[in-house]
Amino acid sequence: MAERRRVTIHGFVQGIYFRETVRQIAQRHAVAGFVRNFGRDRVEIEAEGEPAELDAFVDAVLANPPPSARVDRVELSVATAIGESGFIVAPTVRHDA
Repeated sequence: MAERRRVTIHGFVQGIYFRETVRQIAQRHAVAGFVRNFGRDRVEIEAEGEPAELDAFVDAVLANPPPSARVDRVELSVATAIGESGFIVAPTVRHDA
């Protein structure tokens, strides 16, 4: 049964192809959802798929960031699966709080 997870990555993650890297990893793991910049120093990912693929996807994102990325903190939570297909780079959300 498909699950959906939200992953928020804090650090130096903008302007370095982080979102494109995440999109490519999602495609390799057959994960649906999106990645977007959120605020000044974080990226938000919502990913949906089979639990084992989601685990492998999150592990791959954290193990293979772009060379100039710096991951300071990661927040993981469960979201409601919506039956999404495909994975996109979504527009940036301006939130500087």
